[in-house]
Amino acid sequence: MIRLLLSTVAIALLAGCSTPAMIEANDAPPVKTVGSVPLHRLWSASVGATNTRTLRLGPSVSQGRLFAADAEGTVTALDAKTGKRIWQQDLERPLSGGPASGDGLVVIGTREGAVLGMKADSGKLEWESGVTSEVLAPAAIGQGTVVVRTNDGRVFALEEASGERRWLYDRNVPSLSLRGHSSPVLVQGGAIVGFDNGRLTALTLEDGTPAWDATVGLSKGKTDLERMVDIDADPVVAGDRVFAASYQSRIASVRLRDGQIEWTRDISSYSGLAVDRGNVYVTDDKGRVWALDRSSGASVWRQDELSGLALTAPVRFGDYLAFGASDGYVYFLAKDTGAIVDRRSLDDTRVLVRPLVSGDRMYVQSGGGRLVAWRLGKADGSS
Repeated sequence: MIRLLLSTVAIALLAGCSTPAMIEANDAPPVKTVGSVPLHRLWSASVGATNTRTLRLGPSVSQGRLFAADAEGTVTALDAKTGKRIWQQDLERPLSGGPASGDGLVVIGTREGAVLGMKADSGKLEWESGVTSEVLAPAAIGQGTVVVRTNDGRVFALEEASGERRWLYDRNVPSLSLRGHSSPVLVQGGAIVGFDNGRLTALTLEDGTPAWDATVGLSKGKTDLERMVDIDADPVVAGDRVFAASYQSRIASVRLRDGQIEWTRDISSYSGLAVDRGNVYVTDDKGRVWALDRSSGASVWRQDELSGLALTAPVRFGDYLAFGASDGYVYFLAKDTGAIVDRRSLDDTRVLVRPLVSGDRMYVQSGGGRLVAWRLGKADGSS
């Protein structure tokens, strides 16, 4: 089976780039900002490099602890307020997806086809569960279950306490698809999962039976390359809707109760989207940022000044929309107009994963392993 990256990423890999070049930042475009975001840098820490653009190794937060991992096998727990290290565990195996955290557990996937469960308070390895392929995105934890998507199109439900397999759902993947996959999203009694054939499926947590199946990505074109419609962006559940994005195809609003599609827009995205009460925000595969009306999908604004950059999924942060980019910056856009308000750099490597927002704080991890905590507001804590 051929697993490809897209455009310049595929070219770089096929050319045999060395590890540093894989995450080295692009040149920043000469954009003009219209102001500045009141950010106070709280702390920064080194948590190890991810080494490649295809791994989803980004921070997660749970019960005041921040968890991060590097590609070589080290998982680190930090105090989310101070950045002080609580524990560090070398798992001595290549990591590729996670860490996810919740219910006192830290879960991370490996490139060798294993899912590891660790105690959140100590880093002790509690269990290990074998799966059929590498895990390239974080697991979902909750309702006594760990749900993991693997790169061969399978979904595994594991017992949270033991890692024992509860069920396996198998979905055939196309012969040609992007290297990577989305994370499952838990809802009450079920998991929403996106697949490389453009299908979005709701699976019951009890036994993995499909509750509904919706077509988000529609294959078009004459070649396998043109027909790729992977759902590599994480679906977002907001209220009674699921919002999903597919590569070379569509953004869709899907009814959570029955999988009926409410509206679609022809926008190609592999990185992701964010949703608030009024809008759906999307970073597309050309480096453009869109705001769509949540109820209808109509365009609200589009920001084109970052075209050519690879952008992470966006996230709402106060009155701003934030996302990382392949030039090493985190960009802040006015959520109402799409104007570029500010940008901040971490180091000279790409920002490969979506910033993590928790309350008035944002945590960003660079490909080179620099983890930075910012607070929105003035240095004295006022907003």
